[in-house]
Amino acid sequence: MVYVFKELSLEELSSDFASGQNGLNFVYPFLHPGWQSVWQKCFSPPGRQVCGLVTLGSETVGLIALRIDSGVARFIADGNVFDYLDFAVKPGHQAGYFELLLKLLKQNQVEVLELEGLTARSQAYDILLPLAKEKGILVVCEQADVSPLLELPADFEKYLAGLEKHQRHELKRKLRRLEETLTPRLEVVTSPGDIDILLDQMELSHPEKAIFLNPEMRCYFKQLADWLGSQGYLRLIFLKTGETVLASLFCFDYNNIRYLYNSGYNPEYSHLSVGVLSKMLAIKDSIEKGYDAFDFLRGEEKYKFHLGGKSQPVYRCRITLDSQV
Repeated sequence: MVYVFKELSLEELSSDFASGQNGLNFVYPFLHPGWQSVWQKCFSPPGRQVCGLVTLGSETVGLIALRIDSGVARFIADGNVFDYLDFAVKPGHQAGYFELLLKLLKQNQVEVLELEGLTARSQAYDILLPLAKEKGILVVCEQADVSPLLELPADFEKYLAGLEKHQRHELKRKLRRLEETLTPRLEVVTSPGDIDILLDQMELSHPEKAIFLNPEMRCYFKQLADWLGSQGYLRLIFLKTGETVLASLFCFDYNNIRYLYNSGYNPEYSHLSVGVLSKMLAIKDSIEKGYDAFDFLRGEEKYKFHLGGKSQPVYRCRITLDSQV
């Protein structure tokens, strides 16, 4: 038997994987064609798409979702809002999958394969790049960003004890001040109905996010919340006092990891540090639920490290296919 590429549209892939019958799991939910379909509907990225399943006999072993523009192939998704990207392939089938991928790129006259959002755990980084180098293909990689990750201990006190001493004291002081001033509580919502509260607070609390949230991006966040909710991954987390929302987080829970995708807060309560405290309390909630890790996702914001995140590199790689000797 040989590996075969069966071409399907991104919408067809999304529908196929929604049924859950193909047995292909994703390390990150960003790789799911349903999420990428949401992106495509809101932004209509340029280029010709090459999408479909890779099969071995009757077994689905992977999928491919690329767009090709002027001889350059990229992931369909945009690395600016897809923190991690990779090729989806079942363990044990990587060699055959990537050999087929290289042939497919050649058939489509691709000169360069540009990949972003790769980590050291990415199959593209771990398997495709060495394979390309073995074939004499020029590969250039650079670190493009960092993605702080917090491995969670068994209880919240151990988490606090693991923080740098000054940060631990500061967080305790801020939380004590908040509790003395208000009666805060954390509310975790799994439906997308209150997404506008979060989007509004993103705009109010950060001028750059107000620019970022143009109509297309706002459409994307709303449709993404709908999709994540339909899959059971969505977690809108609100720090409240009474009915007043002090801060809000856009999170999703996947494979026993909580991911912090975006956040905002009410500027009227910024003096009470509601932004950072909402994140600390979301970490506390994750620990209480027994999660393995809290992923702050890409970006070097200081609060991520103050809250215990450890830097993980994120790479951008360029494979020049016509350099093969």
